[in-house]
Amino acid sequence: MSRGFRNSDATQELSEQATSDTINEILEADREQATHAADVRAHGGYGVCEGCGGSIGEERLEAISNATRCVRCQADWEQANRF
Repeated sequence: MSRGFRNSDATQELSEQATSDTINEILEADREQATHAADVRAHGGYGVCEGCGGSIGEERLEAISNATRCVRCQADWEQANRF
């Protein structure tokens, strides 16, 4: 094996670890969002966008029950907070 090059097993392992880490970060963000949404619901804010204060569409709430932003505000938030 040449110096400076990893064997294919080590490279595969690093790739799988990176994928696993990314999945865990996404799952943790989802758990945090669910907790935040439950807190918003507990304080009477269900269906109200925390970005603009407007109504979150019924279809959005049916699809994503823990949504705390309308589609427009969520898109803006995601653009500003990319991983």
